[in-house]
Amino acid sequence: MNWFMKFITTKSFMPFVYYRVLLGILITVLVSMGALSPHAAESSG
Repeated sequence: MNWFMKFITTKSFMPFVYYRVLLGILITVLVSMGALSPHAAESSG
């Protein structure tokens, strides 16, 4: 975690923003295509 704090204080925060946006789009597409289940972590119990 220290490396991340040092990175964002010396560099731009934008690479992290791009990563999160792209990851969100990827997950949304995979869920909409049925490749991922939004309820996969829920227990059936």
